[in-house]
Amino acid sequence: MDWGQVRRNIADFFHGMALAGYEKRLREQLMDLNDLFMLLCFMELVGLPNPATIYLLEIYPYFLEEFHLWHRRMGMDHSPLGALPCC
Repeated sequence: MDWGQVRRNIADFFHGMALAGYEKRLREQLMDLNDLFMLLCFMELVGLPNPATIYLLEIYPYFLEEFHLWHRRMGMDHSPLGALPCC
């Protein structure tokens, strides 16, 4: 019996027990955000007005910086959207 392996297994078990609740909450938040994203995409697809537009106007300057970082990270030198002047 390798005591080092037993010790690592016990440490992994307790590490998993400590993080199980946290990971569950993260998965729930991910599903909530995914549901919201799908709803907004569907509304855009069928031409319904987006109720979040008025709130998005307040965060547009922050979004512009994030969009710039995102498209640079994706390997695009310039914005893929001509109407969004970030570069």
